[in-house]
Amino acid sequence: MAPELLVTNEHVVTGCSSIEVISADGRRKASVVVVDADIDLAVVRVSGLKGATARLRSPRVVRLGESVMVFGYPLAGALTSGGNFTAGLVSGLRGLRDTAGELQITAPVQSGNSGGPLLDASGLVIGVVQAKLDALRAAIATGDIPQNVNFAVSLEVLADFLAKNNVAFRSGAISKPLDSAKVAELAQSFTHRVECRGKSQQAKASPEVSRPPLPVSPDVRQGPVPSCPGSYNRATWTNCVGEVRMTNGATYVGEFRDGKRHGQGTNSLPDGRKYVGAWMDDKPNGQGTLTLPGGGKYVGGFRDDRPDGRGTFTWPNGQEYVGEFRNGLRHGQGTHVYFDGMKYIGEWTSEMRHGQGILYHADGTILQAGRWENGIFRGQ
Repeated sequence: MAPELLVTNEHVVTGCSSIEVISADGRRKASVVVVDADIDLAVVRVSGLKGATARLRSPRVVRLGESVMVFGYPLAGALTSGGNFTAGLVSGLRGLRDTAGELQITAPVQSGNSGGPLLDASGLVIGVVQAKLDALRAAIATGDIPQNVNFAVSLEVLADFLAKNNVAFRSGAISKPLDSAKVAELAQSFTHRVECRGKSQQAKASPEVSRPPLPVSPDVRQGPVPSCPGSYNRATWTNCVGEVRMTNGATYVGEFRDGKRHGQGTNSLPDGRKYVGAWMDDKPNGQGTLTLPGGGKYVGGFRDDRPDGRGTFTWPNGQEYVGEFRNGLRHGQGTHVYFDGMKYIGEWTSEMRHGQGILYHADGTILQAGRWENGIFRGQ
């Protein structure tokens, strides 16, 4: 590609009243040449831009487990203006929900890395950084919090996109691995910060999420609740308090009705998970607290053993989500405060930022405001 043409993500440039590119010798206006929302890629033109040109790896095969590096300009205004360089591995050859045309990587990325190059150890481009995964669903389901799950548009999709739109590009063969500082120097020579200006500064209010009311567990009875007689028995353990070890190794202490956990109780699992709260028909139903090994905690509504309704989930690293849940996922209106102080307020669908929302910098300034689709910002 010519120095005046830059590749970025479609979601970076959509909905902008103007686009500017910041390089070492100043700020220039840019114009969109082509976009493809289906694969989240775009090409912009910047007259007078100078610098090196990137080379795409040939052949296009990317291997699971190979070393990769990311260069970009995340958290503009908070981190260095000279760019940020991180390293990791290719951890998956498909994207979220087994999506083809994407790579999963462990190299850390932040808001603002979108559109930056994914590089191999030879300094060749093998993808375009696209998104990162929010980890609440996995945390609740497994009791563990996944780390460094990020995604990039694959080399094959990138090369096909450029060829289809008659954008010439250079290719390069894999060579002896370079020192990581040399790869960073190469990336810095052909990567520039793309700035979208004129996005909406206020997101529209989202409609309320409607759902049936949460189940209501029986009130704790006045006075002492009788102990359940003898060993566990479905026929005789009703309207009583007992303790039983379940077949999965969990220990439950609390109320029973018709042989089922029903009322208030505490369930402790061998892996360290612990639930304290309301039960109905052998499942957490109503208000309760789920504590995960490692320090994660959810406090709020449950329906059939999953967070559902309004609640708060906190991570060991200080992240916190307060808002609506459905079927164990962030779904509805909610606020997520990230470990670095950034904050998203808006709509969620099945664990993804989806709908109207605002992403704030840690200092309170608005970074992106408008419409989101499946975790990707689409503009006003």
